[in-house]
Amino acid sequence: MPDPTLTRPDATAEDPLLSAEVEATTLPALVSPSDGVVDARGDSSSSRPATKEASSSPEKFGPVVEGMARVMRPGDWIGGVYRIDGKLGGGAMGQVFSAFDDALERRVAIKLIRANLQVVDFRTRFMREARAMALVTHPNVLTIHAFGEHEASPFIVMELVEGQTLERWLTLHGARLDLDVALEILNQICLGVSAIHAAGTLHRDLKPSNILLDRDLRVRVSDLGLAVSFQHGATIKELVGTPGFIAPEIQFDRRSRGGATRQSDLYSLACIGYELLTGRPPFTGRDTVSLAVFHASSPVPPPSSVRPELPAAFDDVLLSALAKDPAERPAGVEIFRKALLAVRSDGLEPRRILVAEDDADFRELIELVLRRAFPEADVECVADGESVIESFDRDVPSVVLLDLNMPKLDGVTATTLLRGRPSAATVPIIIMTASGGPKEWELLSALGADRFLVKPINLDDLVNTIRRALRERSNRVPLGRNQPG
Repeated sequence: MPDPTLTRPDATAEDPLLSAEVEATTLPALVSPSDGVVDARGDSSSSRPATKEASSSPEKFGPVVEGMARVMRPGDWIGGVYRIDGKLGGGAMGQVFSAFDDALERRVAIKLIRANLQVVDFRTRFMREARAMALVTHPNVLTIHAFGEHEASPFIVMELVEGQTLERWLTLHGARLDLDVALEILNQICLGVSAIHAAGTLHRDLKPSNILLDRDLRVRVSDLGLAVSFQHGATIKELVGTPGFIAPEIQFDRRSRGGATRQSDLYSLACIGYELLTGRPPFTGRDTVSLAVFHASSPVPPPSSVRPELPAAFDDVLLSALAKDPAERPAGVEIFRKALLAVRSDGLEPRRILVAEDDADFRELIELVLRRAFPEADVECVADGESVIESFDRDVPSVVLLDLNMPKLDGVTATTLLRGRPSAATVPIIIMTASGGPKEWELLSALGADRFLVKPINLDDLVNTIRRALRERSNRVPLGRNQPG
């Protein structure tokens, strides 16, 4: 059995095409503008050159496509409407360019395939991609503008996303990924895939390199080159996909329940979600065969075992979507998406609140407000610092509220003792005081306190402070991914 701890092979580092060991026929993945290119717009008022000769030196970009009907360079025209700005990327099947739409005066992306690949099957797949994209109108799915031919080479005109792929973004930012940012990206991917399914289409190649993020982190699901139409309950018997993201039933199950369905897309989506939330994929292996075996037969490590501060409820949601048997996965992407949102919402509500306040009247008032604001939480109130430590060790709370000046142990000492416990790593500590100032807060902050509230305290603010502190503390612990550079 291969060692699952080995580094995942980067099959897409140089070429976004799928691995040849898994896929026989595919289309190139869309490449982000930030992975390559020119941001030049060109002068839309200039007249179109009759000969369409290149207006820029070929050395600036090199030969853009070899094997097309003719080598395309910046300044060339496609379809008599689109002027090439530069190459975004591509692979063995063709290339993706940035271009200027002279008719509508906007920048676009164009996917153009090689002239020597004009076999019937490949042309059919390319047309299928265009139609699949055209069927979906959703802000989280890449928009197609047009389809045409240039010197016998079909091309697709799409919206140009100024940003990068999720794969590249994870490499740059995944080391200390904010949990809410990760969930928002995953939420948008789910919305895009749900829209694709609602249009009667399966994507069949969901992976981080096929997810585009613009500069505002708005998601576009892209590259429907393997997309197929499906009817409810139907399965597609074809071995396509990307190692590390292919559902096990596609790779191994040749019985009636095997093949691509909405549940196989959900499996790939859950693999993306697992990496977003934990910083690493569900499995890694030395080659595509070992990856396939792990996905088919090995239990998925619970996400909370990889990222300890992740609420355990995320385990159930992700592991159900990564079930080996597609029948055991959620019935649809929307169910998976809503389950993730519900878990996050529950994670911001404290399970147990521990309060230390020596003023009996104020302590009673705080308890009343907290029980009303968090009816599902256990609220325990004590009068001194020693009782806080004893109660914490007996049952670790979700959040601790400490009065700065208390008998036996003051807030500074109690904070120091609590932060020395590993179990307190994800527990916010909120200090309440009638007399402390900037010096006390500076000291307490250095000791690990999360918030500093000055009495008299607005109790509505206290409730909001608890929620903010829970959110920030849950996001604070790194994901365990290597920091780039």
